[in-house]
Amino acid sequence: MHKLIIHKLGPIRHCELTCSQFMTFTGFQASGKSTIAKAVYYFRTIKNDIYSTLEDIALSLYSDSDQNQNISKNKYLTDFLREKFLRVFGSSWGMDNDMSMEYYFSEDCFVKVYLKEENFYSTPNYVWIELCPAITSFLRDNSLRVDALGVPATERKRIQERLVQLFNDNYETVYIPAGRSMITLLSQQMSYIYTTMKDAQKRAIDYCTQDYIERILSLKSEFSDGLNGLAAYEGPKNNIPRSVTSLAMDLVQKVLRGSYRFADNEERIVLDNNKYVKINFASSGQQESVWILNLLFYYLVHGTPVNFIIEEPESHLFPESQKYITELITLIFNLGHSVLVTTHSPYVLGTLNNLLYADNIPKKLKDTASSIIPSEFWINGNQFSAWFVKNGSIEDCIDQEIHLIQNEKLDQISKVINRDFDKLFDLEMDE
Repeated sequence: MHKLIIHKLGPIRHCELTCSQFMTFTGFQASGKSTIAKAVYYFRTIKNDIYSTLEDIALSLYSDSDQNQNISKNKYLTDFLREKFLRVFGSSWGMDNDMSMEYYFSEDCFVKVYLKEENFYSTPNYVWIELCPAITSFLRDNSLRVDALGVPATERKRIQERLVQLFNDNYETVYIPAGRSMITLLSQQMSYIYTTMKDAQKRAIDYCTQDYIERILSLKSEFSDGLNGLAAYEGPKNNIPRSVTSLAMDLVQKVLRGSYRFADNEERIVLDNNKYVKINFASSGQQESVWILNLLFYYLVHGTPVNFIIEEPESHLFPESQKYITELITLIFNLGHSVLVTTHSPYVLGTLNNLLYADNIPKKLKDTASSIIPSEFWINGNQFSAWFVKNGSIEDCIDQEIHLIQNEKLDQISKVINRDFDKLFDLEMDE
């Protein structure tokens, strides 16, 4: 299992986390949930960074045969990872000089990022990157072969398969940040804004948000025939049962209260009467949720294993819709994907608890239970973990006796609200 250790980064003072296939984090705002999510994203995308390093160097040497053939892959990668850290977490100047974070893909494969107190380097709080011997050996022993057309597909596949073995990780990581509605609101202008930005301006954007923007810009055209067209074309190619795509589309419809389509170079929510609303005039709930739904469905029908990192899927949604979007996430999870969710919502946590409970039902009752909650949504408790983030650390939310999220963590504030109501009611009755 993968393991993450964070020390004095953002609100997190110290935490050690063994990563499960499905992780959920809850807690007060500014407690460090996003810090943990971004740390997982930072490390889980390093295998992509290594491939990009090999590709950049190979193409550079091919285009300029007089260039020094001894470009250090190790230095190229660590320089990139240093810049990536600053773009994900911000300037290191305000960080503690003993900040560190490390990620273990296996016992022998790990990466560490840290600051240290020293007087010799000219830059305060210089970010140090430590690569394990397995990674440095991989960089030394592997190169990409290129030709006039670029990197051949077979060559790309060869290196990517070796990276999957090295990192014990065959998942593509997809980060879906909070604050999605602003990007959706500027939907029609976004392509123009983004393509006219200089590279320096793009680098000023939070790295996770830039990845999200580039992903949705590249995938919009895939939805020209809506979810139905995508399912009909990609589903059979990747052996995705029609029953599964139908179940997913039903949940998307319930959340979106319409269907998404990209037509005539604009994003639309098509309504039941075949009329449509441009996405920038849609409701805030539709704007917040549309690209969570689209991305989940896109990777469902493509069958590519994905590690989804989703911040606050409940944003701007009615409680019933929060239940549906949570069920869609668990449906995707049960198809072989990995999930990390941050949430403030008792409805999301309550839905997850029901799905854990359903999977725990005695075998003789499972048929009846599946008529209440479809078994495609159930969560295997052995693959699930829930954490409460507070006071700079994490606290396990799972009740080890019943293997459910602890009841008091589901909706702590309700007790306070109900207590205040009871006091006011008693005050009136005593009058």
